[in-house]
Amino acid sequence: METRLLESLLQVAQQGSIAAAARRQGLTPAAVGQRIQALENELGIRLLERVGHTSRPTEACLRLLPHARELVTLADHLADKADMDGMSGFIRVGVISTLFQDLIPPVLRRINTELPGLRLHLVPGTSVELYSAFCRDEIDAALIVEPGFELPKAAAAEPLLSEPLVLITCQSMNCTIKDALGGNSYLRYDVNSWGGMIAEAFVRDLGLNLEPMVELDSLETIAILVGEGLGVSLVPRWHGIRRFASRIHISDPLPGAYDRSLCLIYPNKNRREPLWTAFRKLLGECAAGLVDN
Repeated sequence: METRLLESLLQVAQQGSIAAAARRQGLTPAAVGQRIQALENELGIRLLERVGHTSRPTEACLRLLPHARELVTLADHLADKADMDGMSGFIRVGVISTLFQDLIPPVLRRINTELPGLRLHLVPGTSVELYSAFCRDEIDAALIVEPGFELPKAAAAEPLLSEPLVLITCQSMNCTIKDALGGNSYLRYDVNSWGGMIAEAFVRDLGLNLEPMVELDSLETIAILVGEGLGVSLVPRWHGIRRFASRIHISDPLPGAYDRSLCLIYPNKNRREPLWTAFRKLLGECAAGLVDN
């Protein structure tokens, strides 16, 4: 069985349609359809249910998907096994949006020159989503907000950045943080996100019960809305907030107990592998560069 057939099946399952999977793989929908048909003929089962322009996995397909994903990953890693110095490999990394903007560009520049044998597959998402994907072995590592619970023994965490909680407003306010929050429309950082839970803890400790005008898990969008004069918000002071500095006012850091910590989560078994050691070191140095800037 050719792994390219399985790759197309995984893409259809993830994207929800043959057309979307074809765009992702740089193929025509007909080519992807032929791959799925070839798989169905080889396995003797129906893999997809087609409803309008969408395609969803059958029950039989859902049972096969974890094994298909494992086979594709093993095939991707096969060439790396011949690497004698251990400095080549394929790593799937989940990344939250703010680190995509701030940390990933310098990381990719350095990988290009210092770790040319490393191939990254980057997956965007929230911390909660990416941690779940890591636990399901859908990604190899995750750059996320540090979980507020103990990790399983199979996982390791590498601290990278600490971001203080700040109040952002459209203009400077000559009042206390508590009065600013209580006297203006509140744009709440999603309390279901790990970073949002920290901001909500600060609000609770102030003794406030705020009814948000809107709640969302996008720091960039929150900063834009605050810049439009639509309200105030509590957010971690991530590196990229500087892009909005001309439109918003950023308070002094709030107490360190409300900092948002960012980390790399990766399999404990890879701790001593040369490529992982070099990758973690590079990440740490790039994160330190963000702090220095």
